Amino acid sequence: MKEGKVSTEAKVGILVLVGIILLFFMSFRISRLERLKGEAYTALFPSVSGLVINANVEVAGVPVGRVEKIGLEKGMAKVWMKIGQAQLHQDAAATVKTHGVLGDKYVEIKPGSPDAPLLPPGAAITDVQSAPDMDQLFASLESAARGMADLGKSLQEAIGGEEGRNAIKEVVANLQDASTGLKEMVQQNKGKVNNIVTNLDDITTKVKEGEGTLGKLVTDEQFYNEAEKAMRKMQKAAEGVQEQTPITVLGALAGLFF
Repeated sequence: MKEGKVSTEAKVGILVLVGIILLFFMSFRISRLERLKGEAYTALFPSVSGLVINANVEVAGVPVGRVEKIGLEKGMAKVWMKIGQAQLHQDAAATVKTHGVLGDKYVEIKPGSPDAPLLPPGAAITDVQSAPDMDQLFASLESAARGMADLGKSLQEAIGGEEGRNAIKEVVANLQDASTGLKEMVQQNKGKVNNIVTNLDDITTKVKEGEGTLGKLVTDEQFYNEAEKAMRKMQKAAEGVQEQTPITVLGALAGLFF
């Protein structure tokens, strides 16, 4: 190889190095431009345990921004967000949620009512809600599991002993006796039950055909109207008797006999 000339391997190495530098620079510029897109908003949460910087900000499950910063303010967690592709209104709401049970935390945004005024950039979202703490959730599940275990132990102690087994046998025997007695009673009164059903069928048929007083009352419209008129007359007569004084009633009764 002649002096003053660069080898092919060196040229390839220089080109690769320049390419890596350009790729890194372009990725940095693109990420910076992405961070600059959208409007900045803040929100104060009681707790944002598990939420990290660059976590998604979503509207209806669609990513519209990212968490840029997390800090403390007045004993609460303050979250700075960059949000694009969504217009927020003054009644917008923010909630810290989790993808699945053990997934990543993110901020869910409800843009608010379209009729409400727009929330200006840099303003704070006041309607906030934190997701349940997983530690509290697991503690509740653990407490429930202990309760179930204690219940199972109590049942085992109540049933597992000789006294418990005898009690269960006695209950089963009583159920068998009751079932046998019920079966015998049904067999003994089977004929009576059949007669009752037959009589009910006959009565229903006669009523449908208009036989008897009840049948006429149900099927004969004229008979029904006459019965209704008679009931009205009796009601008026009773009201008239209530309005009369005792002396008048006695006089009326005397007039009936003399």
